[in-house]
Amino acid sequence: MEGMIKKIHILGIILASVLLVSCIEERLSADDTENASAYLQVRGNSLLSSTDPLDNEIKSLRILAFKKSTGQCVSNKLYSAELNDVINHPIDEGVYDFVFLANEPNLVSVLDGLNGINDYADLGNITYPEQAFRSDVSIPMFQELKNVEVLPDRGGARVDGGEIQSLVELQLERLGTRVDIVLEGEEDLTNYFKGITFYNLPEGITLMSASNASLGRSKNRKFTLTDDASYFTSVFPSLEQQSRGIVWVKKITRFILPFSNFSPEDDESKAITLKVDMENRHSPSCHLKIQAKGVAGASKDNYTLPYNSALLLTGTIKSPLNLNIQVTPWGEENHNWQVGNFYLNVSDINVSITDFNGARITFSSNMPKVHVLPDLYVGEEQVVNMSTGKVFNDLVFTPVVNSPWFAQYGNPVHDGKFVKYETSRFSYIYDTESKTGSGYMDILLDEYNEIHNKTFRLVLSGEVDGEKKLQREIKVHTRQEGYRFDGIYWDGPYVGAFFRDDEKGERIITGQQPRLENTTDLSEWQVWIEKGDGDIVLSTTPSFDPFVGTATPGDAEDYPVRPNEFKQHESGSYVTGRGRVYFRVAWKRENPNPVIDNGLKQPRYAVVCLSYRRSTGWSPLSRIYIRQGEAADYLMTNGDNIQLGPLANKTRTEARKIAVFNLTTTKYKNGGENNYEDLSQIKSGVFVKYPSQAGVFFQWTSNAHPRRAYHPTKPVNGYSSTDDWDDIFVGARPMWDNGSGTDYAWNHKDISEVCPPGYHRPNDGYTNQIAYNGPYPNFERTLPLPVERSTHDGDPASNSNDQMYSEQIEKSEWRQSLALNPVAGELVLGNEAILDEQYPAERVGWKIYRYPTSPSFREDGEDENIKAVDGFYADGYFDRRPIQKQQIANGTNRYGVSVNTSQVAYRGCVFYNSATGASVFFPAGGRKELKGRLMYAGETGYYWSSSVSPIFPNSMYNAWAQESRRDLVGNVSTSISAGHLIRCFRDN
Repeated sequence: MEGMIKKIHILGIILASVLLVSCIEERLSADDTENASAYLQVRGNSLLSSTDPLDNEIKSLRILAFKKSTGQCVSNKLYSAELNDVINHPIDEGVYDFVFLANEPNLVSVLDGLNGINDYADLGNITYPEQAFRSDVSIPMFQELKNVEVLPDRGGARVDGGEIQSLVELQLERLGTRVDIVLEGEEDLTNYFKGITFYNLPEGITLMSASNASLGRSKNRKFTLTDDASYFTSVFPSLEQQSRGIVWVKKITRFILPFSNFSPEDDESKAITLKVDMENRHSPSCHLKIQAKGVAGASKDNYTLPYNSALLLTGTIKSPLNLNIQVTPWGEENHNWQVGNFYLNVSDINVSITDFNGARITFSSNMPKVHVLPDLYVGEEQVVNMSTGKVFNDLVFTPVVNSPWFAQYGNPVHDGKFVKYETSRFSYIYDTESKTGSGYMDILLDEYNEIHNKTFRLVLSGEVDGEKKLQREIKVHTRQEGYRFDGIYWDGPYVGAFFRDDEKGERIITGQQPRLENTTDLSEWQVWIEKGDGDIVLSTTPSFDPFVGTATPGDAEDYPVRPNEFKQHESGSYVTGRGRVYFRVAWKRENPNPVIDNGLKQPRYAVVCLSYRRSTGWSPLSRIYIRQGEAADYLMTNGDNIQLGPLANKTRTEARKIAVFNLTTTKYKNGGENNYEDLSQIKSGVFVKYPSQAGVFFQWTSNAHPRRAYHPTKPVNGYSSTDDWDDIFVGARPMWDNGSGTDYAWNHKDISEVCPPGYHRPNDGYTNQIAYNGPYPNFERTLPLPVERSTHDGDPASNSNDQMYSEQIEKSEWRQSLALNPVAGELVLGNEAILDEQYPAERVGWKIYRYPTSPSFREDGEDENIKAVDGFYADGYFDRRPIQKQQIANGTNRYGVSVNTSQVAYRGCVFYNSATGASVFFPAGGRKELKGRLMYAGETGYYWSSSVSPIFPNSMYNAWAQESRRDLVGNVSTSISAGHLIRCFRDN
C-alpha cells in the first residue's frame, strides 16, 4: 500500500506540471484574438549583432502588461517563440507599461515568481540565478516599453506619444555578458596550459535592477581543455603578435556570465577574478576591469561587467597577469580591412570545422563584387595551392554549364537595384544605389574526403571592375575522423531519420556527389517534403555543434533546425544545393499524438524526397523515411486485404506492432564491454538507446547457456572454448512452444525468451511444429548423378507438398508484419554443400545445391512485395559520429560508428509502407557463425524468429530468421547455433 501511495503522489506531480505548462506557455490562436477589444502585435527581431546563432536564439517570450494608472498586472502570457516571430497579444484598449522577457530560466522558483505577478512592484522580487547564464542555454533577455497606448478595433499602438505602429519591433537586451579571451605566450605553453577558472561570480541578477550588488558573489566556474574543449582553439600568431615575440596563442570563446554591476565601480571585493590554470607552472590570475585608473583618462578602476555587452580579453601569460579588456557591442570581434575608400569587413578570419559541421562567416563591403578565389593555400604558412572546389563545398562563383537546374548559382543576377552573386553556400548582394553590400558563406568540406587534421586558407576577394582588390585570408582548421560515402543508393545514402516523442533537434543528412558525368560541373540536388509538409523543417544551414563528427558529439536537441535565412527561396520545405549533399531535417514540434503505450505516443511519419543529377540525362530520386515516436507500431496493418502471393485475397491477421529498437542487456546498454553476459532470468533483455545500434547476439537456444548475450563486435575471430560458445545443440530438436511426443524438446521459450515483458520473439509461422513456409525440399543433387530435385541427403524428391507448405505463411508474424504481399520460401543465395560424416559413408562427398524459393528482391522496384531500402539512418547517434572501419572474421573491412564497442551502430534497412508512410529500421549487425566468429557486420542484418525450419544439408537443427541487406530482403533458414540479433514484437 505504501508503494501505491508513492506512485499516486508522483503521478499527481507530473499531471500538475503538465497542466501548469499548458496554461502558461502557448502560441496564440485566432480564437484568442477574435474576442479581444484590441491586441498588441509585436516581433522580437532586433538584437545587437552577433555571428553566433546561439547569441540570437529566442525560444520563449513572456509579455506582461501593467495598467499605467495603477501598476496592476492585467496580462501575463508566456509564448513559445523564435527570433522574428510575430505575436498577436490580446488585450483591451488602454494605456499600459509592458515588460517583455525572452528565454526566462526554466526553474520552478523563477516560473512560480513570474506566474504570480500581481503588480509592477512584484517584478523587483524576481531573481535569475547564476546557472541561468551559460553557454549551452538561450540567453535571458529583457525589454520594457512604458506608456503604450493600445488602440481599439485593432488600430495598432502608440508608444510614449509617438506615431501609431501596427507592429511593435522589440529591441531586446541580453541580461548576460559574453566574454571572449585571447591568451598569448612568449614561449610554447602547450604542455602547461590546462584551462581557466572564473572566481567571485555574482549569484544571479535581480530582474528590474541594473545592479546586482546585493547578491552574493560565491560562484566559480572552471573550464578545462579535457572537459570543455569546444571553448578552446589554438591560433597561429599574427604578424603583429609575432613582432611582439608571441609564439603561442589560445583563443577562448563564448563564455556567458551574469552581468556584474555595482557601486562604487572600484569596489575590488566584488571584482570577478580570472585565473589561468597551468600544470607544473605558477597559475597567474587577475581581476577583470573594464577601466584602469590613469589609463585613457579614467579616474578610477572599474570592475563592473555591463549587461548586453561583449568583452574581448587579451592578455600575455606572465606574473602578474595583465589583461587588456575591450568592451564592444555584442558579437565577435570585427575583422575590418580598409584600403583607400574601400573596405571589406569579415566576421571571423579563423574558424574550425569537422566534416559533419560548418562555419558561417558574414561580411560587408562597399565593393561591387566579393567572391572566394578558386585557389586556396594548404597549411598555416605554406604556399601550396589546391583548388578551393576540391576541398570545400560550392564556395567558388562558377556556373553549371550543362542544362543547370539552378541558373542563379554561379551567374550574376540583376534584381532591380541589387546585384546578387550566389552559389548554394555563398551569397553577396550589392546595392547599386547605396554602394554597399553584405554576404555570408557556409564553409563545409566536400571533395577532400580523407581522414585528416589540416589547416586551409581561403581568400575572400572584393573587387572593382576586376582590378582594384581587397583580399582577406580566412584560416579554416579542418578535422575528419572517419569516412564519407557516395550518396547513390548502392553505396551510402541516408534512407531514414528517427526522433523520440519529445525530440526535434537536428538530424544531419549527407552524401558525396561526383561531378556531373564527363563534365567539371558540380552535381545539383534538391530536397522537398512529400509527406508531412507543415510538420517537418529542412535547412541547408550546417550544424554548429563543434564536436559533431567526433566520438563525443553534442546533443542534437541543442541544435534546432531553422530555414537558412540567407537563402530567400528556403522556407523550410524545399532546399537546394550543388556538390556534396548536406542538409538538416527536424520535426517542428514534439509529437502531438495521443499516448498509446506506457506513456509513449502513437508515432507519426513523414517522407522527404531527394533528387540529384548524375549526368545530363539521369537524375535519380530517393526517399528518406522519417519517424517521430519510439512506441512499437504497425508497419502493415491487421485487417487489410493482401493482393498478391500465396495469401492473395486473404485478410492480414498476424501483423504485429514492431519495436523500434534492437535488444541488448542492461550492462551492455550502459557501456559494458565483456565478451558475453548471461541473463539470469527470461524476459530480462532491454532495448538499445538508438535504432541504428546493433544490440547483442543470441543463439536461438543453447544447452549450457540459453540466454547468453554476446558482445556485438568482439572477439572478431570467435571463442576458443566450448564453455564460451556452443557450436552444436545436443539432444532432441528444440521447439519454441509446448507439444507432445519425444521427437522434440518442447517449450524452449520458457528458458530462451529474452524479450522484455509485453514483447515476444516473433514467429515465422508455426512454433509447435516444423514451419516449412514454402516449397521443400529446395535442393538439387549435382554429384554423383544429377537429380533435379532431391532431399537434403540426395534422394529424389517431388513437389507434392509445395502448395500446402507455402500456405503456412498465413501464420507468420514476420512475413505479415513486414511485407505488403507476404512471400513464401527462403531467399538464400544458391550455395552448394558437400555431405559430411553425418551421412552414410557412401554419401559423404555428394554435392547438394540449395536454391532460393522466394521471389528475387530489387531494392528500387516499385512493385516489390517487401518495401525496403538500404542505407544510413539519422537517429541522433549514427549521423553525429565518424564512420570508421571494422574488420570482420574473414579479414575484410566493414563500416560503422562506435566500432569495436558495445555501442556499435550500422547502416541497415528501412522497411516502409507506401500507403501510410510508416517505417521502421533494422541495422545490419551481421551474425556470429562457427565458434562465434563475427561475419557480415555492417552488411547484413539477421534477426531470429521463434519458428523451427526443416533440415538442410550438413545442418543439425535450423530455425527461421529475417535477413535484410540491399539486394537480399526476406526470410532464411539458418543453424540455431548461429548468433543473431533480436527484434521484439509487441504482444497483442
